[in-house]
Amino acid sequence: MEFSNQQLINGIKQGDIAAFEELYKRYYIFLCLIAEHIVRNHSDAEEIVSDVFVKLWNIREKVDIITSIKGYLVKAVRNTSINYLERLKINNQSTDRLDYSDQELLAWDSDYPLGQLYEKEIMNILDDGINELPDACRQIFMLSRNEDMKYSDIADKLGISVNTVKTQIKIALARLRETLKDYLVILLFFIGI
Repeated sequence: MEFSNQQLINGIKQGDIAAFEELYKRYYIFLCLIAEHIVRNHSDAEEIVSDVFVKLWNIREKVDIITSIKGYLVKAVRNTSINYLERLKINNQSTDRLDYSDQELLAWDSDYPLGQLYEKEIMNILDDGINELPDACRQIFMLSRNEDMKYSDIADKLGISVNTVKTQIKIALARLRETLKDYLVILLFFIGI
């Protein structure tokens, strides 16, 4: 079943696991790319995005999403990423790594109607990028992202080592970052950060 944004919001508020899983599948990779753009570390980005989803689930009955679920998640990931950097007391170093235009985009707080068009375009590019991955790499990536399998479970299922799984995930993410590198800053601007 395909959920609309409002159905996702309502479903999550009511504790609907299917709506929450759909939200997770729909936005996880996208949010990881945003977090990684800020914190510059893939593992930290995944942890940040997971924390955002856990927090959303924990406060689901009280959460008031006024604009869009995507905008809410992006803002939550942005704020959590920045808080993470501050907790590590490396905010100054990380800010130096962001160029001026990135900093402006991260501070932007508006909603653009064109954002949905850009999001669809980027999601199509992301899907194309996933489809262009080598077969084994794509299979491992999809098991990790779509079926939320742990690296050890993927290794057991495919009869390969955990290190092979980690390597293939790194390859997949590197290729997807390369595929999306020209679009990420544009996307950050139009999704309302």
